[in-house]
This record gives sequence, structure tokens and C-alpha cells, in this order.
Amino acid sequence: MLAEIVWNQNTLAVAGVFGVPIAAILGTCWAQVQRHKSDNALKRTMVERGMSPEEIQRVLSAKISNR
Repeated sequence: MLAEIVWNQNTLAVAGVFGVPIAAILGTCWAQVQRHKSDNALKRTMVERGMSPEEIQRVLSAKISNR
């Protein structure tokens, strides 16, 4: 199917108009997933080390204010 498409200026423009926003949306979603994974790993590590909930909250609030 893609081999049958005539790739000229018009089709490349349409592909760019739709492709760039889709890539931006997917990139943003991927970055959010990675951030959540990182946050969860940090929380898990802190719990495994025996940190109290107050200490964990203090670390997380400092991390959020630095973003």
C-alpha cells in the first residue's frame, strides 16, 4: 500500500502536517511514562531503605520544586 503512494510535495506536506504532531504527542506520552517509572522506582527504593513517610514526602516535595 505504501509503495503505491506517489511521494511528491503534496503527499510529503500532508505526511508532515499529520506526522509531526503525532510524533510530538507520542514523545510527550513516552516522557511521562518514563518519569512515572522513575518516580516509582525512587519511592520503592526509599521504602526498601526503611525511610519514614515524612522523609519520603520531604524528598519528593524537594524533587518536585526542582523540576
